Amino acid sequence: MGRKSRSENLLNNLPQLQNLIKRDPHSYQEEFVQQLSHFEASLAIFELKPDEEAKEFGELINFLSQVAKCYPKKSTRFPKQLIDLLQKHYPVLNGDLRKAIVQALILLRSRGVVSNLRVMPLFFTLFRCRDKSLRKLLYTHIINDVKLANKGKHRNHKLNKALQGFMYTMITAADAQDKHGEGALAAKKSLDVCVELYRKNIWTDAKAVNVIAQACFSPITKVMMTAVQFFLNPQKRSGDNDESGSEAENDGSTKKKFVNIQMIQHQSNVNKKTKYRTRVMSRVARAHRREQAKKLGQLPASDEEDDDDEVTGGKKKKKNAGKPVVNFDVLSLIHDPQGFVEKLFARVHSSATSTKRGGSTVDRFEVRLVLLKLISRLIGHHQLQLMAFYPFLQRYLQPHQVDVTQILAVLATGTHAFTPPDVLQPLIRAIADNFVADHCSPEVMCAGLNTVRAIATRQPLSVDPDLLNDLVLYRKHKDKGVMMAARSLLALYREVNPEMLHRRDRGREATIGLISGTTDKTLLGFGASRAAEGVDGVELLEKYEEKARPAATENGNDEWAQWEEDEAKDYVDDWDILGDYHSRRRRRKATYEERTSTIMAGREGREKFGSSKAKREKEGRSLSNKEKRKTKDYKMIAHKRSVVTKGKRSLVQKRRDLRKHIVKQKKNGF
Repeated sequence: MGRKSRSENLLNNLPQLQNLIKRDPHSYQEEFVQQLSHFEASLAIFELKPDEEAKEFGELINFLSQVAKCYPKKSTRFPKQLIDLLQKHYPVLNGDLRKAIVQALILLRSRGVVSNLRVMPLFFTLFRCRDKSLRKLLYTHIINDVKLANKGKHRNHKLNKALQGFMYTMITAADAQDKHGEGALAAKKSLDVCVELYRKNIWTDAKAVNVIAQACFSPITKVMMTAVQFFLNPQKRSGDNDESGSEAENDGSTKKKFVNIQMIQHQSNVNKKTKYRTRVMSRVARAHRREQAKKLGQLPASDEEDDDDEVTGGKKKKKNAGKPVVNFDVLSLIHDPQGFVEKLFARVHSSATSTKRGGSTVDRFEVRLVLLKLISRLIGHHQLQLMAFYPFLQRYLQPHQVDVTQILAVLATGTHAFTPPDVLQPLIRAIADNFVADHCSPEVMCAGLNTVRAIATRQPLSVDPDLLNDLVLYRKHKDKGVMMAARSLLALYREVNPEMLHRRDRGREATIGLISGTTDKTLLGFGASRAAEGVDGVELLEKYEEKARPAATENGNDEWAQWEEDEAKDYVDDWDILGDYHSRRRRRKATYEERTSTIMAGREGREKFGSSKAKREKEGRSLSNKEKRKTKDYKMIAHKRSVVTKGKRSLVQKRRDLRKHIVKQKKNGF
């Protein structure tokens, strides 16, 4: 076979020619030039009918993208030709051909033939295509490309600034306000990219956060809910649902199985205790603590960490597993939080008071509730003033209201020290009338008392003394949850302002301080504050710096982490409203190891266990007559004078003795 026939075969067999060019680019330069000329001619013909399938044209594009790096000078126009082709005809291109062109550009980008600033705007524009597989491919590539561009300590500020500006344009564009248009698809995927890059600790600046904040005002519910859920829980990874279906389109990583820790705790309460279930519970608890540490910014939330090792019991450890990462609160990065909250509340208020007449869109109650959660957290975090927020919530303060515990949590979260007490007092009175009454169930009463305590923690002036003393009386209720809630309210005012309590309820320390005049527990007026003395947690810092004593340092680390966790919690959840008793949070039975450790801890510092008889014999004595009388049969002591006199008491004497007994029991009790 001659050289001419071999050349003709190579031109028709692109995979073989591709293999030969990669092995020896210099020898097959002429064949590459012929294929490049064939591509340009085919491109001119294809642009006459861009909606054709053109399978051979797609194979030619794939071949040239594979070998373009071998001839950089001769293939300089090839990437621009592909970009122009997509920009002009992407709505009408065949789906397979369009995906092949995108894959070719991704390959050229990964090999450095084309810069990311040239292809990224095009890729965001292609989010408008109604092709789920294409959007998933583009989403994965954009995330990985931006991640590589900002690898390590290096940050590509030019690329980040350009992309964030382009995302802002996509989210706020006019066509992105129509949920049936293609602009809505592009806005949703652009928002998903920005959220995922924040969760990978790549875009954590204020500009990226405020780009996401603009999506909270989108009329499209899915776009708005994605942005709002991000501000409620920035580090939570949820399924990236597309508008055309419920299939997740994440970055290609394996989905993590959701673990319901409350359900596992409940199962451990009712099921038989086994070593296997104990191991499962310990693994879930470790994973839960790890997630909480991520939310507080104590652990990185990037993909380099293998969170499934904790759940599956794996022993793999990553290099950066324990390295702390600075994670600023996203609520602190929002520009103009007052205006942001007012716009969100205007949407909630209009949805609650308007109807669907005239084709207007009204948000569902679940959507409004999520918006109220974000509004309350912003009010509490920035100590904002939104007076219409509190009367609006009063209409939902009924025990039969759907998701009433979340509404009560929203009310408590939206309260702070600068909230006027006269605005809160009608709500406190409504909660006391509707929730804290004898005809209500214990769960309802517990929710009402805990809500009052949560509000009073932030604004003690919101509860008047008469109502406070009435609520404190429920500390003697037969239900344990109600009793604990009332006692916590009593303990709060013993700390902040014992003068509001009756004298018998103030407690010993507060009473002594008030009598001697040495107490600093006097409640200040509205808007007043005491000058800070020292820094909270500074004693834990001193323990942390004592490196010469490892035990003390380790203990200091735990206490410091616990202090940071307590300080980081700007909000109230459902568990806080229901209380520990009714929310099953602490109703779990102690395991055998926990009971054993408690028993051994109680035996420390005491004598060795033994019977009372052995102790008496050791002391060389026997029972006294009084002690022996307690164990005698009644017939043997029935004739005694003390017994006979006790039976002949009058009703008046019996009543006096009973009163003395009751007073004595009260003194020994709470």
